[in-house]
Amino acid sequence: MIDAVKGGLDKRFYIKHGPDLVACFRKHIFMDAKDVYGKKFKSYSKEYGQAKKTGGMKRQASEFKNSNAPVLTSDLLRDWTMRSIGSSGFKFGTLAHGGKVESLAKLGRVISSKDKPIPDGCGRKFMLSADRWVRKSLKNITKGKKNIKINI
Repeated sequence: MIDAVKGGLDKRFYIKHGPDLVACFRKHIFMDAKDVYGKKFKSYSKEYGQAKKTGGMKRQASEFKNSNAPVLTSDLLRDWTMRSIGSSGFKFGTLAHGGKVESLAKLGRVISSKDKPIPDGCGRKFMLSADRWVRKSLKNITKGKKNIKINI
């Protein structure tokens, strides 16, 4: 479970922009087939790769049969969602498939880690959204106020 960005933003921001971060994360890892560090996932072993490409494995998701993404049944992909939202941040990840994430990391397929919970590109997009949100909020706070300088 990833505890995403704690800070000075309000719950409305996390409700609006949290799902965008989760979608970016899912696209980066599962659709673009890149690990959290931005590297393409390495090829599977010959035997497993061959079995996956035939599409005949039990409960296999056929749309990922030619992909090196860490998806066989799509269970992990579907379970990787927003978990909770609070006033100081939000959590997303998988509850049921944490063991798969650890196993994949041992195999060199790092989806998320303590030192790198989200890919850089997703983090940058999220921080740009946060920056725009804060700037807009500050404009609303200072709207109509004037600074008066008095020289004595």
